[in-house]
Amino acid sequence: MPVKKMNVFGNCRLFFLLAAALALTLTAGCTPARFSISFDQVDGLKQGDSVIYENTKVGQVKDITYTKDAVFLVSVEIPETLSDCATEHSRFFIGSAPGAADTKAVFIEQSQPGGKKIANDAIVAGSTKTPAAIAATSLEEFWKTMEKSMVDLMKKIETVPKTEEYQALKDTMAEMEQKLKTSGQKMGDTLKKDILPLLEEKINALSDKLKEKGQEDKAKSLEKDFGRLQDI
Repeated sequence: MPVKKMNVFGNCRLFFLLAAALALTLTAGCTPARFSISFDQVDGLKQGDSVIYENTKVGQVKDITYTKDAVFLVSVEIPETLSDCATEHSRFFIGSAPGAADTKAVFIEQSQPGGKKIANDAIVAGSTKTPAAIAATSLEEFWKTMEKSMVDLMKKIETVPKTEEYQALKDTMAEMEQKLKTSGQKMGDTLKKDILPLLEEKINALSDKLKEKGQEDKAKSLEKDFGRLQDI
């Protein structure tokens, strides 16, 4: 029995040595990918911090330089065997390292698979904001633009001649319908709360005038268009 145990131990040790030798063979001679990412600020990032892709460490921050152009160049190094995560479709941002809120890391996120690898010594643009924060900012700006657009439409109606008011309202509601369908919940709620009541006053006033003139079809058409807006 003692001899058998020695054989098992010897076999395990031999397997470990072979596996280690194979790993060294695969990585020997491979030049790591090394490039720089420009940031407006580094938010506490330091030399030696990690480069993270899909919650896994794939590289390391090798150096941080503040340039005469008032930007930080963060030099990172990624082993050649893992460099597929850094391509022309990669986005780079700084955030808290997984499991360590007081430590920062450079995160890589792919906007789409594939693409050319980032060349050694290249400089790529990064962001201190996470993709989620960037998306939220863009969406907020979109909402503000949409709201201003609707207010401008309402002002435009105020200036059109009475003879053109009917078509102006029809055109406005058609545009608003399209905006509401693509604006998202928050913007939709804002438009319905602040803009539709103003529009409803004009629709009702013009509808009453049309009915007085015997133009029931036009009045019903306006009311139908407005009803669609309310139902979105």
